[in-house]
Amino acid sequence: MKTYRVGVIGCGAVWKYHRLVFEMSDRLACACVYDPVAERTQEAAALVGARPATSPEEVLTAPDVDIVAVLSPSFTHAGYVETGAAAGKHFMLEKPMSATLDEAERIVRAIQAAGVKCFHPTLRALASDVFVKLQELTGDNGPLGRVQSAFYHLVGAPLTRSPWMIDRNCCFPPAEYDPHVFDTFLELTGDEPSSVFCHKANYCRPFAQDDVTTMLINFREGRFLQFDCHWVLDPDWNCSSVSSFEIICERGLIRHRWFGLEWQSKDGKGEFKSARDMMNGVRTQGNRWEHYHALIDGIENGTKLSPDENDGLRYVRIQDAALRSAAAGLPIQL
Repeated sequence: MKTYRVGVIGCGAVWKYHRLVFEMSDRLACACVYDPVAERTQEAAALVGARPATSPEEVLTAPDVDIVAVLSPSFTHAGYVETGAAAGKHFMLEKPMSATLDEAERIVRAIQAAGVKCFHPTLRALASDVFVKLQELTGDNGPLGRVQSAFYHLVGAPLTRSPWMIDRNCCFPPAEYDPHVFDTFLELTGDEPSSVFCHKANYCRPFAQDDVTTMLINFREGRFLQFDCHWVLDPDWNCSSVSSFEIICERGLIRHRWFGLEWQSKDGKGEFKSARDMMNGVRTQGNRWEHYHALIDGIENGTKLSPDENDGLRYVRIQDAALRSAAAGLPIQL
């Protein structure tokens, strides 16, 4: 049984969850790691027994790398995928997939032209058991019936782990959250967006980034999704962020808790908790080794991966329409 060698680009916040992969799977080993912060590279390499790389290109073209884990900011993804795909590498591509629609399309073209595989872990993969439960609840014969609309709302402090996160040229704040919401809604309903209206502006925080964003999305079969992302709290206030994700069905309400569900209808209420958030008291945030194993299965047996780069392209199209709508002050028809 082959052991797949992984090259990692980006050792920031999400790295701590990918690092667990090499402890939890005997099918994976870390070959090399790279981060633009040299100290992070050295620390990550020491943790997993890998060699420190001196550039992304070294990881993307290394002969002993089978899979590249792209954990870097989204505006870097397209170039990395093009280089790695040309070298025959497969991808674990973190969200958001890209910063622009053009970059998303470049990613899809590069992967498909090279015939390589890509796993793109959004929420329905991170909490896959929760998504299965959602499908049971909202199927045609499910107790809650078909999804009719959904509402996501976040009021929080800006994500400022890195300077690029408050640079409007590098980061669209909702893109740190909306891949999870959009991908869940799209896959759960099988519906397609028909129009997007978006308002965004900087009202509250003194940085060059929009801190208030609202998107209103209509769907071809009559469904509706509202997405609000408001980076308006001052970090010095020490206020907790508040978020909610409600899914309205024909016969009931579902409150999506990311790694859990609560639901209620006239027939009663229930709840479900994911088994993929914690293991032996350690927060795993999605058991990512399962995603790598799915990727290996796709490589070896040609099985369809879900989510993959095409799923990423679907939600980036909504993001792109939102940005065009905000610029024009008008709804964008899709």
